[in-house]
Amino acid sequence: GNNNKDETCHGPTTDPAEATVPPIPHLDVSDPSPPPPSRHSPPASRPSTNSFPSLDGLSNLSEVWSMPQQWDKFKQYLATISEGEDSEGQPLIMVRYATFLEMYARLDTEYRRGVSRERLLQLVTDMMEHEEQFLGRERYLKCIDAGMRREVLETVKLVKTGNEEAGPRVFIVIYPRVVDRLEEMLGNYQ
Repeated sequence: GNNNKDETCHGPTTDPAEATVPPIPHLDVSDPSPPPPSRHSPPASRPSTNSFPSLDGLSNLSEVWSMPQQWDKFKQYLATISEGEDSEGQPLIMVRYATFLEMYARLDTEYRRGVSRERLLQLVTDMMEHEEQFLGRERYLKCIDAGMRREVLETVKLVKTGNEEAGPRVFIVIYPRVVDRLEEMLGNYQ
């Protein structure tokens, strides 16, 4: 018989999930059950304290992350906030946290897809050498402490010498801190 018909019924050839943003990688350390959708609806009208459109009562980072337009709005907001400056007077803008999360998510996604070690090493290197210097001596993300920073730098050394696997685990110690910081900023934004 002709089985072609069956195969075409298996759904669209391009999975819509593939085209959109990957979910924020799940943390092994966090509570596995996600919080229920917000039962209390946001206030009907609230004067906006800033010039950015509100994120419409979105309850958490995952929701915002899953909607590219909302994520972009949130990043625009983060770009207006500084955590201080480095010794050269360059501001430490909060959007760095969002950039780190995007790069981490890319690393996590490609790792799960089983891409080559070279590709994963390149992604880890890109994160380490990013202009924002997420783990630099002066410009490091302020939500991480010296011990965490040292741990990641040690792991990266091992990855480069081939003694440790390149992948999201390299940054797993600081990833929850970055997510928490972004959740906090989202709370301030809403």
